[in-house]
Amino acid sequence: MGRHHNNYILSVAVYFFAVYTISGYRYFKSFVLLPLFIITWIYLPIGMVYGSPNIGMIASLFDTTKEETLEFLSNIPSDIYPFSVALFFLIGIFACRKTSYQFKSHVPLVIGLICLCLSPYKNLLYGGYDSVTDYFVQEKALEDAFSHKVNLEVQHVKPKYQNYIVVIGESMRRDYMSLYGYPTKTTPYLDTANGLFLNGYISTAPNTITSLSRTLSLSKGLTYEPSINFINLANSAGFKSYWISNQGKMGVWDTPITKFAILSDEEHFLKNGAYDGSINYQDSKLLPLFNQALAESTQQHKLIVVHLMGSHPEFCQRIKHDVYGLEDKQLSCYLSSYREFDQLMKKMVESLKMTKQSYSLMYFSDHGLSNEHQKDQFVYMTHGSYHKSNYEVPFFMLSSDSHQHQLVKKPVSAYHFLSLFSDWTGITSEKVAPLSIEQINDKNIKVFNFTNMVNFSDLAPDPAVKISR
Repeated sequence: MGRHHNNYILSVAVYFFAVYTISGYRYFKSFVLLPLFIITWIYLPIGMVYGSPNIGMIASLFDTTKEETLEFLSNIPSDIYPFSVALFFLIGIFACRKTSYQFKSHVPLVIGLICLCLSPYKNLLYGGYDSVTDYFVQEKALEDAFSHKVNLEVQHVKPKYQNYIVVIGESMRRDYMSLYGYPTKTTPYLDTANGLFLNGYISTAPNTITSLSRTLSLSKGLTYEPSINFINLANSAGFKSYWISNQGKMGVWDTPITKFAILSDEEHFLKNGAYDGSINYQDSKLLPLFNQALAESTQQHKLIVVHLMGSHPEFCQRIKHDVYGLEDKQLSCYLSSYREFDQLMKKMVESLKMTKQSYSLMYFSDHGLSNEHQKDQFVYMTHGSYHKSNYEVPFFMLSSDSHQHQLVKKPVSAYHFLSLFSDWTGITSEKVAPLSIEQINDKNIKVFNFTNMVNFSDLAPDPAVKISR
């Protein structure tokens, strides 16, 4: 159950008192209660899980598909819907039936309106308005940034490898990987693979759009400069850039992430036009496109970005097989998505080795998820912004010259990604200062929680749920 559940029980009580009072005034019933009735009925199940509207929700609303919307709704716990059904009938009765009582004094009306204003439901209106406004301001900035080509004034280019691969994961928590200590083998290949594995990487924000917008471009927190991004940096340095995605391309309402993809020299999407909403492609379907990009003959250094669907809810639709067969189906499929990801990494490295060219593969996940569950109930995995697990994600690099498995425990904010990318690719620019992992010294990491920058250390713990197997 969401952390907002208990707060909403109190909210409903205050709300009903206000509705009962205002129902004694005919015109206020029609022009105040009916709109609130409709808004409440629509939003209550979402609000009980995710809280008041924020820019992350609004961006997801505009930048998603019919398929993802249905998945989102189906992922809301069933025990929340009775609250919405109750509101539908009870507020409908209050708003539509002839009221047997009529107040002559305006005092009850004032009290009722004050209750509405004091109720947490006010956040639905204020938060919704502010979030929609912020979203369209952000969209305008993106359109301006991507309306023309940008040269990031590269000063020096000295790449170490021929092929650079950036793999962007989805909804993968670090603590469910056996690579980082989870007791069940979820990542058998990566557990022993040669490379650098960072234990302490913290994503910028808790959902795809807000996180990657701030990760892939220059950002210090609340805002970001979309034109100063890693694709423009690679293009300015003379790299041949490719973007291969299982996330989809929609057209008019493309996400900010898709706009980054369009900057690449070549872009390939498994899903086009409303994400081909009826089709769920496995991430393994990206391999032929990946191999095609590797095989293309060019004198340029290559940057190949592979954007996975990964462990995105609903998990059971993302996998070929449920490896674990747990009674808790959602957790079982979530862990199975890790196994399939692990095998995908193995196959991508095998493809890279077959080219006989030097390579380096960097992986990170955009954000994590929350465990929401009560005693003796199944785990409910959901997006959120209140737990450390929403931001604790894996980060690793597998390179052709890696000869040992190196696990580095160190806090590193994803806000440094552009600097890490600059150092990794050997690109020096006036706009981006290169930094290695060794040079980063993060002591108090802050994350964007959809509204503000907050201290990561102040967030609540949310340990992984262990399974017996």
